Amino acid sequence: MHEVGSGFSSDLLGGRLTMRLKDIGEFGFIDRIRNGCLIRNTSVIKGIGDDCCVFKTSPGLVTLFTTDMLVEKIHFIRQAITPYKLGRKSVAVNISDIAAMGGTPREAVVSIAIPDTLEVEYVDAVYDGMKSIAKEFDVNLLGGDTTASPEHLVVNIALVGEALEDEILYRSGAGAGDVVFLTGTVGSSAAGLDIILAKRAFIEEGPLLDAHHDPRPHVKAGRIIAGLKMASALIDVSDGVAADLGHICRESGVGAIIEETSIPMTNLFRRYCDHFELDPLHLALHVGEDYVLLGTVPGENVDTLAAALKSAGCEFFAIGIIAAATGLRLSGADGSLRTIRPGGWDHFR
Repeated sequence: MHEVGSGFSSDLLGGRLTMRLKDIGEFGFIDRIRNGCLIRNTSVIKGIGDDCCVFKTSPGLVTLFTTDMLVEKIHFIRQAITPYKLGRKSVAVNISDIAAMGGTPREAVVSIAIPDTLEVEYVDAVYDGMKSIAKEFDVNLLGGDTTASPEHLVVNIALVGEALEDEILYRSGAGAGDVVFLTGTVGSSAAGLDIILAKRAFIEEGPLLDAHHDPRPHVKAGRIIAGLKMASALIDVSDGVAADLGHICRESGVGAIIEETSIPMTNLFRRYCDHFELDPLHLALHVGEDYVLLGTVPGENVDTLAAALKSAGCEFFAIGIIAAATGLRLSGADGSLRTIRPGGWDHFR
């Protein structure tokens, strides 16, 4: 007999104990399905477990393939975002995955499920947004699939990119002593989301809402990092700094220490947090959707990498160090050292 609310139920077909998705979370689910997915693996370099899958297409060159789905009331509130910016974001989050591997985005296909209550002009504006950001990053939109939805709008993009095989970066290369870095500020997207969900009025809300609705993928920075062949691991900040650094640590078999005073935040974000008495550290570390790059680099390469990024108009912020002991810890402004959870956005929890 099972306790009510325990999260477990009896399988009617076999009497087995079963779990719900919320019991194992998004990444537990991914771990469950990854075995047995490669039927023909001679050309596959990376399958499930990174920002993109990677496979060989010609000598020295690899293809990157990623896909992301935006579901109404899960990833966006239709009344809170313009259709144009929804279109831009749906493509941007995929481009960011390519950037996180050090690659160049190339071709995309679009699948969209449309409720019959939605005006054609709304869908036109969504595609206008897609075409706008696709043009900025030299990405072709090659077609896809269109279907009806009983209630909510769903937009899914599948994007192909390319990279040189010896330049590509994964989550799994970090080593003890490596410096952890970001290519931009974090937290502003979380503030934009907070404005929407808490229905706050803030006179300077525009840039914060744009950070959430219209992120800018760091393709240029990713290509510089990959081309220099100095970094050891790379990921984009989609789930949150703590969660995404946790992904790197997990795949690399290491831990990390983050310096609280080194986390880059805009002055506007800090003013927003002060005004509404919010914890900027929590928003910056645990909410996500900043879509900057988070990477690791051996100490001897830090100055060269930072200089190369800055000379190209990109940013570089050292925020911590990789440790041999597993787990994430935060070094506080007061000199304290405490363990933090590598938590952020999880679709099933």
